[in-house]
Amino acid sequence: MKKKLLILTFAFFAIFFFGFDKDEADAATHSWQKFPKAGSTCEVRAWTDYLTYTKRATSVDFYLESRGNCGRLDYFGTPTILKGGNYDISPGASGYFSFKTPVKRAILNKDFVRPSSGELLVNLSKNGRNVGVYSSKKLSYPNR
Repeated sequence: MKKKLLILTFAFFAIFFFGFDKDEADAATHSWQKFPKAGSTCEVRAWTDYLTYTKRATSVDFYLESRGNCGRLDYFGTPTILKGGNYDISPGASGYFSFKTPVKRAILNKDFVRPSSGELLVNLSKNGRNVGVYSSKKLSYPNR
């Protein structure tokens, strides 16, 4: 009887703590994109904390990772929305990486027109030369 109670208790806590990880479910891994100017097999993808942000959201958290022969890549990433045919760009985050960046926080521009959608755009360069722009899946920003 004690053994059954112990097993049931363990199962309950395991399901409760590991089965309802909301943040993990909302995070989005975006597709791999090729950057042959960085290396013949170089591919980069992004992770963002959400695809649809709440009206209280003030930032987009993201990281980048690479595979193939990319070497060291410099980056500048920023969340954007298309407004009147032009991109409205928020302050971004920058750095460099060879495999994976730490999680970076790009602040959302307070003047973003909402509701709107856009993408995370990341300018990539290697040895001072532009190798391309990574574009994430669509990110949605509801009314404030």
